[in-house]
Amino acid sequence: MSDQNVCRLEVDGEIYEGWTREEVQTGIEQIAGGFVLQLASVYPYGQTPPVLLREGLPCKLWIGDDLVISGYIDDLETDDTDTASSVRISGRDKTGDLVDCSAVRRSGQWRNAKLEQILTDIARPFGIKVEITPGTSTGEAFKRFALEEGEKAFDAIDRACRIRGVLITSTPEGNLLITTASSKASTVRLEEGVNMRMFNSKHSWKERHSEIILKGQMAGDDFENGVTVAHPRATAKDAEINRYRPLIVMAEQGAGTKTMQERATWEVQVRMGRGKRGGCTVVGWRMGKDGQEGALWRPNTLVHIVSPRMHLDQEMLIVTCAYKNTEQGKLCEMTFARPEAFALANGIGKSALNAKLNDKTQKEKKKRGDGFTPSWETTPPNPRDKRGAP
Repeated sequence: MSDQNVCRLEVDGEIYEGWTREEVQTGIEQIAGGFVLQLASVYPYGQTPPVLLREGLPCKLWIGDDLVISGYIDDLETDDTDTASSVRISGRDKTGDLVDCSAVRRSGQWRNAKLEQILTDIARPFGIKVEITPGTSTGEAFKRFALEEGEKAFDAIDRACRIRGVLITSTPEGNLLITTASSKASTVRLEEGVNMRMFNSKHSWKERHSEIILKGQMAGDDFENGVTVAHPRATAKDAEINRYRPLIVMAEQGAGTKTMQERATWEVQVRMGRGKRGGCTVVGWRMGKDGQEGALWRPNTLVHIVSPRMHLDQEMLIVTCAYKNTEQGKLCEMTFARPEAFALANGIGKSALNAKLNDKTQKEKKKRGDGFTPSWETTPPNPRDKRGAP
């Protein structure tokens, strides 16, 4: 086994490795990456347990020389007998605090502030910096942006980012990253029968429509009156939907004809992207030979997928990566979607589709705590199993 594929937890300068179970997950649909590590060992009665870790300690998680997560230990679970010890540790990026905690600001609002300034002010008390992917536009300054009473820090950040049409995720250093769907393509293809061990897909037309009709309302005046101004309207078609399936969407705010057309086009694109998703498992955590060499598989990377059984021969965007060490060896489980699923447009923060998707996401995050659920979360580890397997 190459040193580049060893999962190491660094706490206060000490390195802990040799875990009997490992799972690390990152993704562009969650603001904080997470990990679960488990160790089971046998030791003589009365001897100090081999792992002296505590909840709340700052930590860094490395895969080889690649930093993946910088944050804190959230939970420490132990189960002991007179001769054996089982330790299970879970944690998240520093940005996990933004999911758990409220946004606090004396005035509770900003005026004429850019997106990055608002995010910086919210994140600064948590010791979190804000970074911007080069080339990413954060739009014009907000004339006014206010916190809602008791609003969680992440909810406020997510709301502001959606209004400005950008994605928000975390960096390996535990900072916030303002970005967009990447156009960076992987040099390795994922092919059925070649390097995909297991794979699944979902193709759906439920949320797709042959034509999106976007309607809005804005005040006219004596100089610009009439239907075009007072009741702006735009349409966009999904060429892949070959039967009559129209949908009328009411715009959440008054807008000009150009903005309305952009919104209508966005509705078609994002529904198209959300309607085609999938996942696969590959051997190893890296893109090179047998998954042991090269760069780590990373979220927000385009990869060409060839799979007749999934009806795919196109570039898809990697949404999440889960690095696992199981009885079957080191595996990387990925989910992917059409890039259009993450095409954001200004002013879409309260659209009907976005509200529905965001509500579902938030409900799931509330269930999971932060969007990260280890595969064995619903099956607690057996503390008597000396291998440490759940």
